[in-house]
Amino acid sequence: MKKPICTSFLVLPVLLAATLSACGGGSSSSDAQVAANPAQPVNPVPPGTPVIPPPAGSDTGSVNAPFAKGLSPRYLLLAVASQAYGTLGSVAQDSSGALSEISGASFSGTPAITRDIVGDAAFAQGRWFTGTLTRSSGSTVMSGNNASAHYSVYNTVAALPFSGTFQCDAGKFTAPSYTGGASVQQDGYYGTASGSATLSFGAAGAALAMTVDATAGGSTGKASGSGTINTPAMTVISGGFLGGSSGMLLALGDGGTGSYLVTGGYKVVLANGANYQGVATFRCS
Repeated sequence: MKKPICTSFLVLPVLLAATLSACGGGSSSSDAQVAANPAQPVNPVPPGTPVIPPPAGSDTGSVNAPFAKGLSPRYLLLAVASQAYGTLGSVAQDSSGALSEISGASFSGTPAITRDIVGDAAFAQGRWFTGTLTRSSGSTVMSGNNASAHYSVYNTVAALPFSGTFQCDAGKFTAPSYTGGASVQQDGYYGTASGSATLSFGAAGAALAMTVDATAGGSTGKASGSGTINTPAMTVISGGFLGGSSGMLLALGDGGTGSYLVTGGYKVVLANGANYQGVATFRCS
């Protein structure tokens, strides 16, 4: 099968510029050749089951259940050179589990591709990858290069417990996307992430902590953040999350059935000087 030839143009974080990516290609297959003797004709060999690759322009990931917007929902949206977070107003979710609208920010296009989809009734997370992001400030075309918009929506808890320590799972991450700093090759536009989180409650409130290890383009880096929130809707910003260095925005969500979510955005500078960002969610019970 011939691979599509794609040329991507790097989006720098200086401005949210519309970029285009031109892709073309196709596929070819070889039919089975059957030797034939005119004197002794043979039946043609029945074709085997065709192997059909997944479409290049399709969403990836899935949700266990649609997000159920509660009484006090909130959101986080990280795009190139911008971050938005706060009370969740309007929200729309597609059949794939991808969100197409978050508090007035919409994602559309033909195609409109979302990667890293994950979630359930308690939260929804993903990365808008190819399509048009439209906000009150204007529209940005993302063409499948390094320009992604990472999102997370969740419900806050009704009240903070007075005590308790919870164990958090391995977490769900969007692929960290390149946002600037040292130059990288195209294969370094996206990376992988893993990490851990902790959660405990006390008289001062909820103590949150998160660590994310990111790898991209052969380089690695770590971002860590922690803090205490004393109201359910409060967020914690640590390190250089609002600037040009590693940092985090952390929040507490209601995970349902007695569990909680430690969720937030991360920004990490790798050892090679390249900057990346993404979102992560841990369920703690």
